[in-house]
Amino acid sequence: MAKRWGFTYLFCNDLEKMKGFYSDILHLDLIWDGEGSISFKIGEHQLSISYNEDVIQPSNKYSIQPGWEGGTELRTGWSLECDKEDFKDIVHSVLRNEIPKFYNGPKWKGYWSFPILDPMNNTIEITCTEKNIH
Repeated sequence: MAKRWGFTYLFCNDLEKMKGFYSDILHLDLIWDGEGSISFKIGEHQLSISYNEDVIQPSNKYSIQPGWEGGTELRTGWSLECDKEDFKDIVHSVLRNEIPKFYNGPKWKGYWSFPILDPMNNTIEITCTEKNIH
């Protein structure tokens, strides 16, 4: 039986900030923009984000994730694997927009690693396996 990761659901208290981050910083394809929710396509996966005024934003500490040292929070985090050009574009967007980042720039860890925080302080490790990104 074929299995694949279908949907991830996030909740936020500022939908416009999340929309801007995932569209303008991560350059994801917005496939739904409804009243109170937005969705993005990531490969075959769909990331859906819904507004709820009662959502409490967690601390701005990073989630524990294998592959890089430093995360301290026992919270869900995820990785966004990119090709070389997308990786470079996202890194430049992060640096231009003063997005919270764990490192000042990408670090090679057997792959390029660039952990950042979204507007709700979710940890996203932006990665690229192509060694020569310059």
